[in-house]
Amino acid sequence: MGWNLFGYDVLETIVELLVIGVCVFFALRFLQGTRGGGVIRGLIVLFVPLAILVALANTSGHFERLNFFAEQFVTYVFLLLIIIFQPELRQAAIRVGQTGLIARLRSSSSVGSSTISAISASSSYLSRNQFGGLIAIERENTTNDHTVGGQELDATISEQLLTSIFWPNNPLHDLGVVVRGDRILRASSQFPLADESIKLPADLGSRHRAAVGLSMRCDALIVIISEQTGRVSIADHGTLSVIDRDELEKELLLRLERKQEDTVISDVNEPASQISPESVE
Repeated sequence: MGWNLFGYDVLETIVELLVIGVCVFFALRFLQGTRGGGVIRGLIVLFVPLAILVALANTSGHFERLNFFAEQFVTYVFLLLIIIFQPELRQAAIRVGQTGLIARLRSSSSVGSSTISAISASSSYLSRNQFGGLIAIERENTTNDHTVGGQELDATISEQLLTSIFWPNNPLHDLGVVVRGDRILRASSQFPLADESIKLPADLGSRHRAAVGLSMRCDALIVIISEQTGRVSIADHGTLSVIDRDELEKELLLRLERKQEDTVISDVNEPASQISPESVE
């Protein structure tokens, strides 16, 4: 028979509090820096006085209408939270689907080393000549539900083909290219822009915002070549990182090979709102 304190089993209470505390900790950590964090703080301000009033109503037996209002309020707030946190819930579901046993049950398109070399060589050439580029490399998740339009190519990837797509005045050079496996799936495809609540440095344009937006909706690895500076960046899980163009192939091999082996890369799981100007200079 377990110990009791104020009518509660002590061991059971401790376990329950630990589970609740761990859940709250990870929820707050996930929401830190996102628009969801501000919403949670606002709801706490509303719920605390409401909970006090409801407790008084239940104790005194009065204020029945207030108790009814509180019950209805909680129900509709729950539905409202699902709508407000839709981007965060989607991102959480994607992360769960990318780890452990679930990831092993999924079929993925393997990106070969020759494809990585072609992407790296083309990106380096575009960078040296300050030609803009945007390349999404699919991993576990397809980009079909997150990209709009584009010219279907389904062509074997090569440095020359990729470079010619982003050559100035080419009809397909605008927007982005989607790579699946060792093939270019489509070109001139529109990627979703990151939400305005995601703070990016002022010198970054729509190409970088589109890369971050797509990387927050699926697990694609996106390479960005800046048209203004020639700077090469990678967007991965909402995080934007500047990569030396001479190190791009090594970085792609590292990230894509680890992904195929279901190894979690810890340095790409920070929320996008923590991007700072120093991290992309």
